[in-house]
Amino acid sequence: MITSYNDENELEPLLVNGSEDLSYLKKVEKQENIDENGGDDMLVVDKMVGYQSDSFRELIYWLSILFSCGTILLAFYWLESFYISVRFKKSSIPNANHVLVHSKDSRTEFCKVNYLVEENEKYIIYRFSRFFFNEKLREYEKTKLINQYEKIDLLRLVENGLSENNLQRMKQRFGVNEINFPVKNIPRLLMEEVLHPFFIFQIYSVCLWIAEKYYYYAGAIFLIATVSAVLSLREIRGNLLSLQKIAHFVCPVRVVRNNGRIETILSTELAPGDIIELKQDFVMPCDAILLSGQAILNESMLTGESIPVNKYSVLGDEEIKSYKQRYNQQQQQQQQQQQQQPDIGDKEIKDLSKEKRSLIFGGTVVVKLLSSPSTNDRVLCMVRDTSFQTTKGKLILSILFPKKSHFKFFMESLKFVGVLCGLAIVGFSVSVWKLNSLGVDYSTIAIRALDLITIVVPPALPMAMTVGTGFGLARLRKTKVFCISPPRLNMAGKIQVFCFDKTGTLTEEGLDLLGIISTSNGITKQNNNNNNNNSSVDCKFNDLNDPKITFFSNTTIMFRVLMASCHSLTVINGSVSGDPLEIKIFESTNSTILDGGTIGGSGQVISMSSTAFSPVETISYLENFDFQSKLQRMSVIVQLKSDGACFSLVKGSPEMVKGLCLPQTIPGDYDSQLAIYTEKGYRVLACAYRSWDPTISFPKRDILRKESESNLEFLGFIIMENRVKPQSPPIIQRLQGAHIRTVMVTGDNGLTATSVAKQCGIIKSDTLLFMGLIQTSSSPSPTNGIEDEIIWEPVSQDGRGNIHKLDPTTLLLDETNRDYNLVVSGPVFKQIFNHYLATGSPRFINMLRRGIVYARMTPDEKQTLVEELQRIGLYVGMCGDGANDCGALKAAHVGISLSESEASIAAPFTSTITDISCCPNLIKEGRGSLAVSFKLFQFMGMYSLIQFTSVIFLYFHASVLGNWQYLYQDLVVVFPLVIFLGMTEPCEKLSVKRPSGRLISVNMIGSLLSHVAVCFAFLLAVFHLVQSKSWFDEPVLDEDNIFNYITTSIFIFGCFQCSIMLFIFSFGKPFLKAIYTNRYLFLVYVITLTANLIILFGGFEKLYNFMQMRVVPVDWRLTLFAMIIGNLIANCLVEFFFYFYKSRSKKKKVLNVRVIFSKKNNELPKDPRIFNSNSVSIPIYQDYSDTF
Repeated sequence: MITSYNDENELEPLLVNGSEDLSYLKKVEKQENIDENGGDDMLVVDKMVGYQSDSFRELIYWLSILFSCGTILLAFYWLESFYISVRFKKSSIPNANHVLVHSKDSRTEFCKVNYLVEENEKYIIYRFSRFFFNEKLREYEKTKLINQYEKIDLLRLVENGLSENNLQRMKQRFGVNEINFPVKNIPRLLMEEVLHPFFIFQIYSVCLWIAEKYYYYAGAIFLIATVSAVLSLREIRGNLLSLQKIAHFVCPVRVVRNNGRIETILSTELAPGDIIELKQDFVMPCDAILLSGQAILNESMLTGESIPVNKYSVLGDEEIKSYKQRYNQQQQQQQQQQQQQPDIGDKEIKDLSKEKRSLIFGGTVVVKLLSSPSTNDRVLCMVRDTSFQTTKGKLILSILFPKKSHFKFFMESLKFVGVLCGLAIVGFSVSVWKLNSLGVDYSTIAIRALDLITIVVPPALPMAMTVGTGFGLARLRKTKVFCISPPRLNMAGKIQVFCFDKTGTLTEEGLDLLGIISTSNGITKQNNNNNNNNSSVDCKFNDLNDPKITFFSNTTIMFRVLMASCHSLTVINGSVSGDPLEIKIFESTNSTILDGGTIGGSGQVISMSSTAFSPVETISYLENFDFQSKLQRMSVIVQLKSDGACFSLVKGSPEMVKGLCLPQTIPGDYDSQLAIYTEKGYRVLACAYRSWDPTISFPKRDILRKESESNLEFLGFIIMENRVKPQSPPIIQRLQGAHIRTVMVTGDNGLTATSVAKQCGIIKSDTLLFMGLIQTSSSPSPTNGIEDEIIWEPVSQDGRGNIHKLDPTTLLLDETNRDYNLVVSGPVFKQIFNHYLATGSPRFINMLRRGIVYARMTPDEKQTLVEELQRIGLYVGMCGDGANDCGALKAAHVGISLSESEASIAAPFTSTITDISCCPNLIKEGRGSLAVSFKLFQFMGMYSLIQFTSVIFLYFHASVLGNWQYLYQDLVVVFPLVIFLGMTEPCEKLSVKRPSGRLISVNMIGSLLSHVAVCFAFLLAVFHLVQSKSWFDEPVLDEDNIFNYITTSIFIFGCFQCSIMLFIFSFGKPFLKAIYTNRYLFLVYVITLTANLIILFGGFEKLYNFMQMRVVPVDWRLTLFAMIIGNLIANCLVEFFFYFYKSRSKKKKVLNVRVIFSKKNNELPKDPRIFNSNSVSIPIYQDYSDTF
């Protein structure tokens, strides 16, 4: 279905017609949404549930608020599902006035239904985007723009712009063009902090302590909680303001509207379909399609890649000129009442979704324009997407709604708190029973029993859980690593697989030209007719030509023309700018780019200096086809000024170019020559050409490209030397030493990637390697399978692979105990992946296990690889330069973009030091942060349980800790240690072990319970021993019975137990450095320990009175000290036992660093896509012989 832009139904989405099966429609619609978003789930909806307002439920809602004095509002605030179920009733979506949207990332959003009275339509706003109700699907869906236009419609838009009626309809559909999310004001953020469950708990605690007359303690804790909330508020608001600064942008824009009238408006008033005029240094406020002229843009803000990108217009200059002439003639004919016949070329269909070379992204900067004479030297483009529908908007959404992972630390911490609350309930029951038996009045019993809950759940617990992450991010900033998603830091500590891009990541960004290898077929341009080639000509390679000599002989003139012109370089501010690889090739030809300023082809010409075999030559462009990952090549059509001859020049991957050349022009040793250089790690580009007749016209540009890139005459190879960065091999070795699997994912040739992987150490010298190659089947079909289409050839240098065979149906080696790895190309990966989706074959999983180099991978395939590794339960890191890796960087648990731009939003982490040294730094900080979080959680848990046990014992004596005793334990003994423990730096060496990500584990819970049992036993001994002493008496010296020997002994011993537990949990090897390396922590610890010893042995009566204590005899102090030493030894033995147990259990696991995933197939997570009736089938086969 093709709809013109002026049709009345122009805003209707393209739907599947002729089917009454709505469930089928919904499945197809969801698949279309996923395809349209490129797999991005930010705006893809899983399901919707309708709700209606109900008078009876509304009455219940307000009565519950009234009778609970408003306290139930907290439950409504914390539990959205509870609030919805109380106030609304479920209904069908067409009748609903509220919709609960379930997203693909397991989040929900409750949306109100809004109405457009003029259009009689209704919509919801989900994640800042409007979703309109679809009568056929009976669901709300995002409005989709038409992709297919007749050329005449685009020409009319260039001339006339968007009409007023269509403009208003578009604005109603898409709203304001502004990436602006509401940054909550300080009172709102403060209210949210106050309403957080932990803060509510702190308020409850403070009120209870005031009731117990613990004024100083209550005031101190309230002050700490307030400061903590303000600091948290400041950080949250600061992050939101920083993100808003990147996201929000408004500028004046010149638009063509209402029959060609040019207006200047704000960018917020733009709507899809608007025609805007580009200017130099213009920052794009939307996504747009270039309709006239040519633009060169800087996309570093989105991708982190600073190389300028060329964009070409959908419409040709001549097409616009022709239309204008016919338009003027039409006006005259209308005046003469004559009917004009439409041009048949105007019916040509333009599919804008496939015009990637013309798509300009919002947030990018126009660095240069080549204007179009047909549009009065203006460069015009059509607005495609606005606001959060743009690529930039979706990146912002991915930050606002980060992807959920299987990291369970936070959820398990809540379970742990729940366990502590269960202990509090047990203590509550015991204390009520005991205090009642001692004759304590009921009000005191109630207060003291409730006080146990505040003791078991320490108020500083939320701060303790995040302090390690904060210090870790601060240390990373010092190493020039910046983060826009702090929760990802803890995930870095669990990384098992690290994927690396090759060029610019493992190797230098720029390549050096080693030389060219021409063929005997590389004849002069005067003798190059492709149609007269004699198949008996003996084609062979010449010797390697040293580029330093820059010698081009009579037989390499065409090679020089190709090297000088087949590129996407341009002149910006007087200097050549573009891909460093192309710059090196161009500079070797001693040519000059003459900037035209307007487009005539591409707007610039090439001037080649004279040589001994050729005079000065000027090259002008007729067409330019940019490099595409799926095509693995680029090409240009040029014309030589000297004789007017035209040529199509092609440069690309050797595998692809070989198939495009005439067989008789390919040397017999093509593959062997290619292997010589690729196995040495050189990057090889194949070059070819053909003569061209510019008078031949083609209905579509794709057909023009296909024809110009066929029947080529092979010229030879360009050999580029891509040096490995000196930092890469030691970093790879360091990661592998920590049993982190390293994988290369690149778009380069498989043999080149393999060679570089060997130089970096990703592939070991003794590794048995197999490379997958596609053998084209004459008639592939689902019945005979695709296994016979992929062969696995051994590529080990010593030939060991020849004695082993790899089963192509399972990818298992004939020798089960032999280690091996796979080199997988993009086409092989795609076929095996599609076959897995169709059949569930374990071959794909085995490929993930053994794959070590993935070559010729497109950006989408890189992202798929990362997501599939995550799906089988691995923590995956990805490091790239951001250019073609954005999808993979965002999908990975930890994505690091190597970019000089700190403001890049291409990945959660950005390193301005552009080598992979940031990877181990990030991993060690992640491990340190995770280890600190666990240590602090254990310490806070032990501190609260020690204090809880102490108070329970005191309740058995109708006593309680005093105000200053609580203050001393919390603010002197515990709080400073918690803060400074978070400053402990990670170990420099990456260990084989990774820190646990689970709080609820046998080792963790067993260790904690054992320590609790030891501390409980010693406190019980102190409680009974002090009462057995001859000097023990029980006078009631104060109202709360604080001044007694039991309280004094339990308090002193409890303080030492807290210090002991800090000492025990300060041992963090192999993830954290020793306690003495943390100067602040060590100093505070010594001061705390000294203060405890002074209290124990000082015997200062004034100090004891101030601390609400009684002076105990010296022999009891010595006894307490001996018991403290015993407690320390016992706790050390417990910790050593669990450390030894954990180490032994780890050693039992056989770990092979060369195998990514060691679990058996029946242990893998279930894949819901396999054998799922709700899934939409994906084609298994693709004809690779025709990439168009």
